[in-house]
Amino acid sequence: MNLFTSKTFLSTALFSLTLCSATSALSQATASAQSTITLNYGNAIQIENVDNVPIQAPPPNSGMDATGSDTFCVAGTGTFTTFSITFANAGSDPNFFLTPSAAGANTMLYEVAFSNSTQGQGGLVQPDVPVTGNLLQANNCANDNARFDIAIPPAQWEGRAADSPFMGTLVIMVAAE
Repeated sequence: MNLFTSKTFLSTALFSLTLCSATSALSQATASAQSTITLNYGNAIQIENVDNVPIQAPPPNSGMDATGSDTFCVAGTGTFTTFSITFANAGSDPNFFLTPSAAGANTMLYEVAFSNSTQGQGGLVQPDVPVTGNLLQANNCANDNARFDIAIPPAQWEGRAADSPFMGTLVIMVAAE
């Protein structure tokens, strides 16, 4: 191979490499897009610290209601400031009742009152009817902030000791409004 051919070959090879590199650089395009990031907090509501309520019957013929109560917590986060609370009897019977342990004995009806506070007198509630417009007081259940009271009128409990104990389940549901 002569010197001229070698130089021409080398020049052609360098030109080809340069052209390929320039073409690659020229063909590379860029694009961009944007993404808006949004953090939302969904509505969440909780009920905690609901305990069993043992009730001791008052002395016979006292004319007093048999009573018991429990404090508990309703808390939540989100875009709501009020909640509804519904009290129901477990099962399909719409009344608040206790079942006797004695076979064939009648159930015992009771009343439920609710207060959106641990203090003060609560208002009577109806089974399966939401109590609406309760102000949400906390975003976590660090302390109790509500109460329910149970009252069994004397006409229901007096003279029923032989059918005891009476037991029932009160279901409490809260919903964000």
